[in-house]
Formats: sequence, C-alpha cells, structure tokens
Amino acid sequence: MASVPAPVLCLACGHENIAGVDACAECGHSLVREEHLEGEHGHNALTQTLQVLKPRRPECLPRSASLAEAVTLLKGRNVGCVLISDAQGRLVGIFTERDVLYRVAGLIEDLDPIPIESLMTPRPTTLKITDTVDRALHLMGLHGFRHVPLVDEQGRPVGIISFRDIVCYIEESFARTP
Repeated sequence: MASVPAPVLCLACGHENIAGVDACAECGHSLVREEHLEGEHGHNALTQTLQVLKPRRPECLPRSASLAEAVTLLKGRNVGCVLISDAQGRLVGIFTERDVLYRVAGLIEDLDPIPIESLMTPRPTTLKITDTVDRALHLMGLHGFRHVPLVDEQGRPVGIISFRDIVCYIEESFARTP
C-alpha cells in the first residue's frame, strides 16, 4: 500500500495544502522553499518577472502560410516553434518541432499544399512579460510545454521562452549565490 505524502502547511496562513503545489490554495503564498532558490542580491530567482530570461523575438508566420514555410523557418532559424498570427498580428496558434515529429514526419510528403493552420495548435496558452518565472515553470511542468509564447495586452506575440531558458537562468542564479 502506497503512503500518502504529508500535507504542506502554509507558513502565512496555516492552511494544509496538497504536497507538490507551489502556492497555498487558501492565500496564494508561495510554498517554494525560498532559502534554496535565492539568486543575486537575495532576490528569489523564481519570483522575478519573465523579463529576466531575456525572451527571444518570436518567429511568426501568417495563418495562410504553408507547412513547407513553417518547417523551413524551424530549420533555417534553428528554433523549436513558430507562432501563427492573424491579419491583426494576434496569436492564433503555435507549431512546434514536436508537431513535425508526430504530425508530419513519415506521414506527409508534399508540404507545400498543406496550410499550417490545419496542423498548428490553436489558441495556445500564453503568458505576459510581467508574469513570474515560477508561473511559467509551473505551467510548463503541468502541461508538458517546452515553449510558451509571450503576448502583449492585445494578444500579439512579443517573445518566446523555453524550458531551457528557465533552466539556464536558475543555474546562473545558483552560480551567483555565495
């Protein structure tokens, strides 16, 4: 018989939380052990905004683009995803290297006539540049994402972050800690 992990008590309000959650369900206080995650100048590395990751400019295509254009862009720019936008520049989808492996490779020979819109993931989950690193990490872990688009208030792509960006940032934060 498997043992059930002990609940985690919130230090702010005393609420019992399920083991493994990052924030208290009652008050929202972080349950991450901050003393192990402090970066430069004593700031908690995971509660910094996504700006600290220096997000890359996203590679974007219009929804009218072909599968061939998307694959060429992925290969040519050596990126893990392409963002798909509408005529107003708003994000409407994402096409990733994982999509190429599972939806294209060995299944589709002529990429030119296939619209990217038919293979993209519509309405992808997004974050804003003002969201925190821990929020992005939680989202990626929860859904298995390797990339998360960053959008502005109008839903236009302004950046892209990857799981690798977060890992490198955390690694650098630990390296700077005395």
